[in-house]
Amino acid sequence: MRISGSTSRRKSKRVPRTLALLLAAAVGTWATPALSAPRPDPIDLIVGRQMELNHIPGVAVAVVEQGRIVKIAAYGTANLEWDAPVGLDTRFQLASATKMFTGMLLMRLAEQGKLGLDDPVTRWLPDAPASWSAIRVRQLADHTSGLAEQRGATRDATLESILTTTMAAPLAYVPGSEARYGFTDFAVLRVILEKAGGDSLPRLLHKQLFEPLDMRATAFANASDDGTVRIGDLLPRRAQIYGLRDDRLTTSDFFFAPQGYGAGGLYSSIEDLSKLFAGLDAGRVLKPESIRELEKAATLTNGRRAPFGLGWIARPYRGVTLAGHSGGPALADIWRIEDRKLTVIVLTNQQVLHPLIAEAIIDTLLPPLAPEPVIADDRPAIAANIRVAVTKAAAGDTGAAAAFAPTGQDDASSIVSPFARAMLRGMGPLRTVELLEVKADGERRYRLAFQYKAVVWTASADADGRLTRFRPE
Repeated sequence: MRISGSTSRRKSKRVPRTLALLLAAAVGTWATPALSAPRPDPIDLIVGRQMELNHIPGVAVAVVEQGRIVKIAAYGTANLEWDAPVGLDTRFQLASATKMFTGMLLMRLAEQGKLGLDDPVTRWLPDAPASWSAIRVRQLADHTSGLAEQRGATRDATLESILTTTMAAPLAYVPGSEARYGFTDFAVLRVILEKAGGDSLPRLLHKQLFEPLDMRATAFANASDDGTVRIGDLLPRRAQIYGLRDDRLTTSDFFFAPQGYGAGGLYSSIEDLSKLFAGLDAGRVLKPESIRELEKAATLTNGRRAPFGLGWIARPYRGVTLAGHSGGPALADIWRIEDRKLTVIVLTNQQVLHPLIAEAIIDTLLPPLAPEPVIADDRPAIAANIRVAVTKAAAGDTGAAAAFAPTGQDDASSIVSPFARAMLRGMGPLRTVELLEVKADGERRYRLAFQYKAVVWTASADADGRLTRFRPE
């Protein structure tokens, strides 16, 4: 089922209507000389294809450009046990995409003069070790703080205990010299935001973002778990999250502990997120310079660019810069092209996914790029092993490991993981493997053209052509 631009509660169907019409047309039972089928929406086709290939029960999608919601739609089922359809108001778990909201809250408080991005962390945490005086508030948000990762979001931990444990550990690296994605940065950042804002993070987000933009379906579950019973708030129209085991859907309910709410755990609907990014375009959320701060990749002390802005990830893609975040890794996938004020939002309720849908939608909105030229392949055995590895991994065949040398078994294990299989399956069958470059150290770049997407992977191999290293570029 697809809902576009409404909150209709029609009974869910297992195949999206657009996909069903295409299948009917393909066998000649839909189109007639007198009445031809309407041209299908490419976004509907993308979503329907991925739902089928990767067993996704429910999806919601929005495209926001220049403050206008140009596409908003809901597909499939939010809860299989109750056969409840996805609507525009269905609440999906955003997981790590929650960091985007923490970043926006940071910039709101900075605009209001309640804290400075370049404040030393010790201004807000005077009991911190002297080594923390070199850490700036912004470095917590862009993962360049130097703090050792504590993995403290257990059900018994508190923000205070996480902070105490972190303070007792030496710095893992010199602040600003590296970028290491993790949980601890955002736990410490949350403590500072609450001190500067004078309230808890959930209430600050509500007052600063959700209430002004009339985002009524965005909230945390405030769950607690004593090891036997889990208790939390009622969240109407919440989507059940599913996993995938041997191509069979299972429930998959990851516990987002409240002490980690700066980094994950927020629920929202496609309708609410569309309001947020339309408001961002219109200047009702942040000033333009604040948005640029969010989206700007940090510069490390060696002059290199890190992947992270302030709670947002910044990365090149097809000649533009995408800023946003994924969570789950594909429960939520939100990406913005600032130059066009274009945002693509994809929410799903299937956890074992690679975030392909948003990129596929972005591909339809960007002009085509000239392909990188191919060079003559002097070692075709490597390309042959790449084809074996990818084809078998997509099919769930552990024989993919045979394409790897003994020193490449870590990458062999990675390519047969559930998430890698979802990525490969979502791109369709592999068609061609083309050599693009041989680097001075012998590493080789290949373009892998699948049915639905072309990607560049790097590879190294032993003398027999078996892979010692193989991963996406």
